[in-house]
Amino acid sequence: MSIRKLFLLAASVLLCAAMCGPARAADDRLTVVQDESSMEKIIESYLTTTHKLTITEKTSPDDKDDLYLDIAFQGDPMPKFRMAIDTQVLNRDKDSNKVIERGVGIILYTDVHVPSDKKGKILDLVNDFNRRKCFSSIYVDTDGEIICYWTLNVLDAGLPTEYVHDAIDRVQNLWKALYPIVAPELGLSK
Repeated sequence: MSIRKLFLLAASVLLCAAMCGPARAADDRLTVVQDESSMEKIIESYLTTTHKLTITEKTSPDDKDDLYLDIAFQGDPMPKFRMAIDTQVLNRDKDSNKVIERGVGIILYTDVHVPSDKKGKILDLVNDFNRRKCFSSIYVDTDGEIICYWTLNVLDAGLPTEYVHDAIDRVQNLWKALYPIVAPELGLSK
């Protein structure tokens, strides 16, 4: 094969790689959508393909068209926990009523329940923890379960899908940091 043919072949390969790169990146970007499930499908595809997470699709009991993603985790040192990933409308255009901002909620269900006699102390610990952490929300829900929550905003410019995986890691790390603080108060092993 002549040097000229090798050069043309190499240039063609580089050109194809350059053209395919942006298309692949666009597939890994979340954009504002009008429905309640297509963004979850993109997130699911990305997390199962890129990060090999096992995800179960579930639907809201109130709205069968509202899909959310459920991921089970082995806890260490804390008990097993699960996360849900769900999107919701955060803002609509006042004239057209089109969705212009969507939130991606990453919700960690700890499966750690606070008895009513310990609720005041646990709330003090959780509130102190929240004051030292930016952007997270940790609370005790109405059933007494400790919940860790993180929201990502998706606007017109979009958001790299990798940010969802980053938020999953951040929420897990929050729970790993909080668990040793609340476990002794609840009589759980650290």
